[in-house]
Amino acid sequence: MMTTNQANGSFSLDDLCELANLEGDLLVIAAHEQLGIGTQPDEDGFTDNVWAIGFLAEDFALKCGGNSPRFTHPSCRALVEEVVTLARSITEGAWDYFFKCGMARAIEIEMEEGW
Repeated sequence: MMTTNQANGSFSLDDLCELANLEGDLLVIAAHEQLGIGTQPDEDGFTDNVWAIGFLAEDFALKCGGNSPRFTHPSCRALVEEVVTLARSITEGAWDYFFKCGMARAIEIEMEEGW
């Protein structure tokens, strides 16, 4: 659902729903961490939970960057901040690393489309 507010530009209810779903996914990972589920490192030294956060962070970054950034409406700000804070509290450093990878990929895609 897309609405337009002259003061703030376009607003998508889908963005809020997607942020809420992301928060739910992160809460599941946080619960797994507390219960010791998915905490065994693989051959690369990452746990299943770190890989899960990595996937979510890269996907989120791809949606935030590029030609059509999402989650920019002021009504999304508080939930974006909560999601990022939660993700960083689960596995320190993983969210930031994979988010940067996703943003770099978003820039690559934008450049490829610009050619």
